[in-house]
Amino acid sequence: HTAYRRQRQMCIRDSGTTSQLTIEPGTRVLGVTGNDFLAVQRGSKLYAEGTAKAPIVFTGQFNASDPSAGAGNWGGLVINGKAPLNICDESVPFDLCEDVGEGASGNFGGDQPHDSSGVLKYVRVQFGGFRINDEDELNGIAFQGVGDGTIVDYVQVHANEDDGMEFFGGTVNAKHLVLTNIKDDSLDWTHGWNGKVQYLIVKQDANPANDKERGIEADNYELNNDASPRSQPMIANATFIGAASDNKTTTGMVLRRGTGANFTNVIFTGFERCLDIDSDATFAAAGSPASLTGELTMENTVIDCDVNYDEEEGDAFTIQSFFEAQTGNVAVNPGLNGIYPTSATPSNRIIDSEKWGAFFDKVNYVGALNSQSQAWTNGWTEFLD
Repeated sequence: HTAYRRQRQMCIRDSGTTSQLTIEPGTRVLGVTGNDFLAVQRGSKLYAEGTAKAPIVFTGQFNASDPSAGAGNWGGLVINGKAPLNICDESVPFDLCEDVGEGASGNFGGDQPHDSSGVLKYVRVQFGGFRINDEDELNGIAFQGVGDGTIVDYVQVHANEDDGMEFFGGTVNAKHLVLTNIKDDSLDWTHGWNGKVQYLIVKQDANPANDKERGIEADNYELNNDASPRSQPMIANATFIGAASDNKTTTGMVLRRGTGANFTNVIFTGFERCLDIDSDATFAAAGSPASLTGELTMENTVIDCDVNYDEEEGDAFTIQSFFEAQTGNVAVNPGLNGIYPTSATPSNRIIDSEKWGAFFDKVNYVGALNSQSQAWTNGWTEFLD
């Protein structure tokens, strides 16, 4: 196996022409110190295309079996693109609306929703998330204004100190994602992300003494909850497996600050709380359980937590009424064997092809996997036991 070793920040930069880095299958990309991270600059491309038998691994300097291996060994992976954000005043055209990533990881944003930043396929990113300062702590993978011309498929983030994957605006889509033992939020989005995800596994660290927060933390934009384009990803066939924590904070999903989203064929189980909706703008954008706008929906979903609905006084409607008003939702034990479905797991949750479009496979099962023997996780993932 080849190993790339760089100290501080390794950048793939835009120099007026398209710059690119190609990483071969089986390569290990090493962050030797905490401040090391790989940043793909806006206008450039990363082609990291491994195989099921030879995934590409971004990691710290320690082998996984080494006691020193763990979250925060190095920085993480940052991808900057030219797709739209919603953080600017309406008077600012999209091509001039941009932001700067955490840790000075580069400018991102623009007016190109179909922009390509390359390919991530059969990739693991592990033991990242070094805290640069009190304000900046890197995600496992930060997708910053990334366009839907980028291919993201068969990607795992493991043991990151901050979020597993965070989407800052953009339109990038993804399939076959695994987020394990993330210390903060496993999946996070903000700034108007409008991508699609199918086949996602989130599995929290089972040790109650170890940090973890939410399966999903979702925002539109914190400074303007009704900013446009509103965050509204579409997520199908996801399995979120939570765990207890000493600080009693694990939640399957928190939808807040005006975000939209559409969910189908999803499982939330094992968290201290399953579903939470916050912020007046989030409720207003959703409509009401009797008359949903379509901006925030959930169907064919199974929940099973200590507390299924995190209700708060003053909310426009109850989360339970929102959940129960939609097709195929049930609060029952999903009957999983670890991450895998069993004969007790609800099935026949068929994805509506007209509603969900060509990106989504039209499967009829709930959760990320159809069976253990044919699991798409086999061969290239680690740390799922």
